[in-house]
Amino acid sequence: MRSWRRRLFPVDDLRGTARQFWIALGLLLALVLAAAVYYRVFESRATGTPWSIVDSLYMAVLTVTTVGFMEVHPLSQHGRMFTIFLAVTGIGLAAYALRSAASLLVGQQLSAEVQTRRRLRALRQLRDHYIVCGYGRMGSEAVRQLRQRGLEVVAIESAPEVVEKQREPGVLYVMGDATQDEHLKNAGVERARALIAAIGRDEDNLFLVLTARLLNPDLLIVARAGQDTMVDKLRRAGANRVLSPYVVGGRRLAAAATQPRVLEFLEMVLHQDVDVEIDAIAIPDDSPVLDKPLLGGGVFHERGAMILAVSHANGEFHTNPRPETVLRKGDTLIAMGSRAQIEELERLVSG
Repeated sequence: MRSWRRRLFPVDDLRGTARQFWIALGLLLALVLAAAVYYRVFESRATGTPWSIVDSLYMAVLTVTTVGFMEVHPLSQHGRMFTIFLAVTGIGLAAYALRSAASLLVGQQLSAEVQTRRRLRALRQLRDHYIVCGYGRMGSEAVRQLRQRGLEVVAIESAPEVVEKQREPGVLYVMGDATQDEHLKNAGVERARALIAAIGRDEDNLFLVLTARLLNPDLLIVARAGQDTMVDKLRRAGANRVLSPYVVGGRRLAAAATQPRVLEFLEMVLHQDVDVEIDAIAIPDDSPVLDKPLLGGGVFHERGAMILAVSHANGEFHTNPRPETVLRKGDTLIAMGSRAQIEELERLVSG
């Protein structure tokens, strides 16, 4: 890629092009100032005609720009030789500066085009990734949390300034309106595992959920609701989970005031880089632990993950299950343990 860019652009990279442009512009400015000093000091002495600062600058600029107006004052022999040198050198520096500026502009456009093509190609290769629609404060935090878990994330945002402000290195993004089919397809919604609707307006989230559900009926959709009246509408539109940031924030504040140590533990498990995780493990239909008690099926053992609850197919939770609890088809285990313990439990359940 780098060798291709070296062949395409007249300098190694865009940074080098910009540096050459500013150097040429600085030399050209220095040449004009030096010429003005020469006319003001030396030419005044040689001809006996006083040159003002304005006259000197005017003569220097006319010569460098090759406008071709008449001389401000008659020049001496040395003054004419200096003017020839000034014209030749000024034209060369001006041409070099214009060439660098053109290369910089073209290089920026081509570089942006190349980056866009590479980004779209990477998006087409994603599978089972997560899409976050709305890259503001809430969306960027969701992206950061997903990235901490080592998951592939694509952000969709319509405001370029928001992307430039919030975007983290390595995060793929799609510029555009997330409610439009085109941009959802560019983000790979048909191949995605889940979508988070975190746009600021509830109406946009509602339309987004409806559109995403039509494009991918099996997609897990989590939506943000700013108003309580939108919760039921978002669910009926196709959202699997609907969260209100105000309700969640209020619960966190109450928990921080009444159960601070419990909240600290949960924050540590969910959001910090420690070897303790809480995960949901779905039991497949051909699992060897089906129709067996937790203890008899090997799910309960001394060094394994802790089983916090069993989620049944009807959505009910059986919390703090006893060892004799029998696992049925459609159940999901909610377990806590180290990454190794969770992976061992997943292997056991999948057979």
